[in-house]
Amino acid sequence: MLSKYQDVFAGGLGTLKGVKAKIYVDEDAEPKYIKARAVPYALRSNVKLELERLEPEGIISAVELSEWAAPTVPVAKPNGTVRICGDYKLTVNQVSKLDNYPIPKTEDLLAILGGGEKFTKLDMSQAYQQMTLDEEFRKFATINSHKGLFQYNRLPFGVSSAPGIFLEDDGKPLARHSSGHCASGRHSHQREGRQ
Repeated sequence: MLSKYQDVFAGGLGTLKGVKAKIYVDEDAEPKYIKARAVPYALRSNVKLELERLEPEGIISAVELSEWAAPTVPVAKPNGTVRICGDYKLTVNQVSKLDNYPIPKTEDLLAILGGGEKFTKLDMSQAYQQMTLDEEFRKFATINSHKGLFQYNRLPFGVSSAPGIFLEDDGKPLARHSSGHCASGRHSHQREGRQ
């Protein structure tokens, strides 16, 4: 089984197949370029390490020029690493069209899972970043760091429409049931049919 499905069990970041994220922006929006913020000295080495991790994984790419750029916000994680987010509220979030896909309520999720005795949970590490960002829309997801400009190739954290984009289409891989990544049933065959 491991050799038949090597790509599923390979290390590194996975990619959702058949879907590409798009960040829709008002047609008359003026590009916004915000200069990089100073990174606290205590976080500089971790920010550098994270940028060096993201680039070879194909999550970001260095760019020379960009009309759009959001400053970075390093978020310290409990394990000592950092998550690099763009402060998109200063740029693209001001002019983007929010995805209208309704985020499921807790009550709806509990109703879907009700009656289940066996549960499956898919733990998607870096969930948004498993969605490729359509090339045409990557310019809106440029970050300005103390190490230069980087453009996201994957759906970044911090874009206001990201949750809706991620859960958008009921027929897409992880949104088959409103819970997106949970399935239940009284028996394994019921649960497997819902994933």
